[in-house]
Amino acid sequence: MAMQGEPPKPDWQRIAQAKRQSVVDKIPASWRLSEADRPSPSTLPNVIEHITQFLTPHELQITNATPRKILENVHSLNWSSVEVTAAFCHRAALAHQLTKCLVEIRFDEARQQAEDLDAYIRESGRPAGPLHGLPVSLKDRFHIRGLESCCGYVSWLGDHKTENDEGVLVHRLRHAGAILYAKTNIPMSMLIGETTNNIIGSTINPFNRNLSAGGACGGEGALIAMGGSPIGWGTDIAGSIRIPSSFNNLFGLRPSYGRMSASGLATTLPGLPTGGTVIGPMCGDLPSLTMMTKWFINAKTWQDDYEVIDMPWNEERWTNTRSRICQEGQSNGSLVFAVMMGDEAVWPHPSVRRALVTLIGALKQRGYEVITWNPPPHSEAADIFFRILGSTAGHAIREAVNASGETPIPQIEDLFNTASDPSPTSDFWELCEQRERFRTAYHRYWKSTQNLTASRRPVDGVILPTAAHAAAPEQSFTYFAYSAVPSMLDFTTGTVPVTFADPELDRMFMDDPPRPFRSPKDEINYELYQNNTSAGSPVGIQVMGQRLQEEKVLAMMEAVKAALDEYDPLAPQ
Repeated sequence: MAMQGEPPKPDWQRIAQAKRQSVVDKIPASWRLSEADRPSPSTLPNVIEHITQFLTPHELQITNATPRKILENVHSLNWSSVEVTAAFCHRAALAHQLTKCLVEIRFDEARQQAEDLDAYIRESGRPAGPLHGLPVSLKDRFHIRGLESCCGYVSWLGDHKTENDEGVLVHRLRHAGAILYAKTNIPMSMLIGETTNNIIGSTINPFNRNLSAGGACGGEGALIAMGGSPIGWGTDIAGSIRIPSSFNNLFGLRPSYGRMSASGLATTLPGLPTGGTVIGPMCGDLPSLTMMTKWFINAKTWQDDYEVIDMPWNEERWTNTRSRICQEGQSNGSLVFAVMMGDEAVWPHPSVRRALVTLIGALKQRGYEVITWNPPPHSEAADIFFRILGSTAGHAIREAVNASGETPIPQIEDLFNTASDPSPTSDFWELCEQRERFRTAYHRYWKSTQNLTASRRPVDGVILPTAAHAAAPEQSFTYFAYSAVPSMLDFTTGTVPVTFADPELDRMFMDDPPRPFRSPKDEINYELYQNNTSAGSPVGIQVMGQRLQEEKVLAMMEAVKAALDEYDPLAPQ
């Protein structure tokens, strides 16, 4: 109820329902699934293969292709932009009906753009740009003309963006010939490891729909995992790209701040001078992830965004790092990795530890040197980082929620109920000083690893969990240090899929009898595993480099994937 003297608030439930229905209304009738074709999560948890029966063989051929293969076929006129766009629009519509992954649909506009691109290539004999005909999806935070960027807030509905609102990425994608056909769901607040709001609802994991798709790019994660997008772009401030990538069997990249333009975004953290948002790609195919990263880094975005560093793609660093990928029996001069099995506060689930042990075995089998990573405490640093973010976020989130009168989702109730005025300037800068001390200590530790390696070189990269668990039921994600600390350090970090949670295989990594708990959150995390909820969900890990090392991290991700692909666990170590 509005206070005396205030105008009555609009009926937020009606507004949310209208938006939700508008998404459904933009799906062609022939693409809508019957109730029988939309089994409940309890009846059919995994819908990765279920979706394929509703697609033609040609649509499957297109939507199962990698982005690089799509571009090859479109540019050689084997496929038209129209048929590629239609195939992905169809599969995206199906994915949404099974996982609630979309929040904006622009299928008609995408088809018109595809027709124009087909006409151009027929008349000119050449593609309009390097991404000519490639459908690309975007997280809802990216402004696109004619669309809203509600970001999970009912009060932000109704504000349709213009071309002036669009950022550098959207402009560059369109100029390169990419086709923007959908925006994907994100959580209220944009700051949690799940994806849920009062508008679209909860985006669920297509590998096990009883679980969350992760967040805050859970819509992107579910859509790409379902084959409804060949490649998408998300944002990351504390793990929002990496968590859903790991939970949905995808590759994702969190670049360092300033390497890619992050303009044209909706935000509840305007002007925050530290802990800034970065943007990055998500994809099921690592070479295409690298291709897209290289394209945008080389797009000269520093000309249009003063926050971008004039630092083109470093082909020499990329080539040199790849030259150190181990070949059989050639370990001299190869990459050196450190592995963090767990931090001091929350011990990862058996499925995560199995993924790490598997990767250690794979790397050693290929001849890489691997050492243990024991850095300055992560949990304390993550607490500092979230206090920096919370210095303004809590107040801004409360304003956005209260503006419509909607109910805050349970995951942000604590932040919502305790939110006060922004922190005093002196307190804020003291937190920033603590962050700088942690960064300095971490840098010194990294350098000191030259005293721990047989090669007498500091480690090239660090492998660590993305989260303390695989995908979990909603309201279960409570510990963010594993993904937040790379953000606090502003270290380039990517995710690589490793395995799937399996109670039988994970059993040997169980703590029996239970070990002493490291913290109250550790006990909560242990109890989560005891409920045996994550079966079948993907498990990914992070590959962390140092700041502004996008080329090196992508090459190290390639080394990790190659080692996993070639790993023989029965071979003598």
